[in-house]
Amino acid sequence: MMKPLSGISAVLPQYDALILDLWGVVHDGSHLYDGVHNALVNLRKAGKKIIFLSNAPRRATKVEKVLNGLGISPDLYDHVFSSGEMGLQWLQAGKHHLGKRYYYIGPGKDLDVLDGLDFSRVDDIKDADFLLNVGFGSEEQSADDFMPLLRSCRTLNMPMLCLNPDYEVVKITGERFPCAGVIARAYQNMGGLVTWFGKPFPAVYDQCMKLLSVQDKQRVLAVGDSIDTDITGAARYEIDSALVTGGILKKEKPETIEAMVKKIGLFPNYVMPAFLF
Repeated sequence: MMKPLSGISAVLPQYDALILDLWGVVHDGSHLYDGVHNALVNLRKAGKKIIFLSNAPRRATKVEKVLNGLGISPDLYDHVFSSGEMGLQWLQAGKHHLGKRYYYIGPGKDLDVLDGLDFSRVDDIKDADFLLNVGFGSEEQSADDFMPLLRSCRTLNMPMLCLNPDYEVVKITGERFPCAGVIARAYQNMGGLVTWFGKPFPAVYDQCMKLLSVQDKQRVLAVGDSIDTDITGAARYEIDSALVTGGILKKEKPETIEAMVKKIGLFPNYVMPAFLF
């Protein structure tokens, strides 16, 4: 059911465009994976359109800057898009009734995600209209640290915006770190209202299709390392997908991975150890 691939070139004639995840496929947050640059060079030589789609809770320009710093130059792709950018566009459109004051959950490096918009950050949840969740403030924090805050917000019936649906990421070293999705899931389990942006939700794929100017879904391949976001999102959107097992699933046995996809009933078309040509 999941066709094994050693490289993407084996199925390349079937596709005009690729939607590529970043963390776990292209890099680990600080280093490019081996063979990725070569794969992108060859994909561009073959005339393929490429969009990097990240569940990073920050502006697409910041995501792109990191990518360029790792050696992926702009000629190797068409667009970069992020869940943070999706959330910002949604707020910019003004089709909500959230109010203008938000309480921020996340690290200092992403405090600027709403810069330029008519919103203000407050330090007391009693003054806030909504929660803006971009993730953990530090790598030492756990979801338990946020439970008192979330219970207070639930009492206030405060809505949450989650700008990163991922549950965790993994570095090349194998270290795993929780993401904003863990906090959002805990709040949702309390009965809190959460609006999610990014993969696996269809709106972000709609935006990718527009940016790529591709009409035929059957000519698009999504590549990712997360079953919960990349594979689930592609399957629900009815586009083909390739699961990279060298990212978040690096320590899992093949039979375990197969059991994981069987459990959700949404299967990638292909499985490959790394994103190679």
